[in-house]
Amino acid sequence: MDNILQHKNIDVSKTCTFLSIYARYLYHEKGLKKSEIIEELNHIMNLYYPRFNPVNWSVSIEKYAGKAGKYPLCECKGIWITENELQTIEEVQDKVLGRLAFTLLCLAKFRNYRNPNNNNWVNYSNGEIFDMACINTTAFNKDIKFNRLLESGLIEYAKKVNNLNIRVMFVDDNSRQKLLITDFRKLGYEWKLYKGEKYIRCTGCGILVKRKTNNQKYCKDCAYEKQLERNRDYKSQLLIQDIF
Repeated sequence: MDNILQHKNIDVSKTCTFLSIYARYLYHEKGLKKSEIIEELNHIMNLYYPRFNPVNWSVSIEKYAGKAGKYPLCECKGIWITENELQTIEEVQDKVLGRLAFTLLCLAKFRNYRNPNNNNWVNYSNGEIFDMACINTTAFNKDIKFNRLLESGLIEYAKKVNNLNIRVMFVDDNSRQKLLITDFRKLGYEWKLYKGEKYIRCTGCGILVKRKTNNQKYCKDCAYEKQLERNRDYKSQLLIQDIF
């Protein structure tokens, strides 16, 4: 977590999941009390979220701080996607729907890892799911895509009207393990990489990015940081030359 926070381009506005994890980290690893966690969450939001308004986020931050001690931190080194699961997704005719189904499967299996009683449920917001699936579309189209997966029998909704959780119906842990997923930031790209599209893992931060050149090593953000580092080194060398 400390290494993540050192990355200057972190964007906590994209997911409230970060705040939940960070709150638990502060409670279990740093031993902070609720009031101290609230203070730190406000601090981190102020640092990394330019549009941060404490009033608008107060309820959410209070909730994450209050539940920090309820769930322990867990380290997941990866989840296996099985042969039958991949075959089910392969049978989805629409490529975007297939990517969404793959994302939901990965999230369900991750939550199963965290909680053996999870029973294949996913409780992330639509925005978070589509962001990880690397699908950019309208709120209306998001609902349409979910409903198409529902009609295909790949997912089901919770029976309670006010419960927006999604249950993945094609989890099959008894099939042969075939694909190990260790990074959940760009699950849509993980699927594209599996399908043979040209993506690389950034040497700096490890995130998947579309390959634009054969010698590409970094994502846009890390490439920028690397260039700044080279510029600093070059100026330092010039300064040393001037001195001597």
